[in-house]
Amino acid sequence: MPQNSTEKQRTNVSLTAINLTAARELGLNVSAISDAALAEAVRTAKAEAWARENAEAIAERRAWIEANSTPLADLQVLKLD
Repeated sequence: MPQNSTEKQRTNVSLTAINLTAARELGLNVSAISDAALAEAVRTAKAEAWARENAEAIAERRAWIEANSTPLADLQVLKLD
């Protein structure tokens, strides 16, 4: 595993020939684009996993707020009703 966020590691990735050719013709940095897309996919997958793992607690908290209102609601400056 890389030790820091700037350390790079070689890997093999299969891309469609037409996309790779077009990217090269346009001078796009395929490695940077691939890394950014992978980073976003990892962030999304982690967020979805966290939401699944915490769904029960989130539902319980929402139900509690629905039944009891938000804590310190009487001190809230901005009223939404």
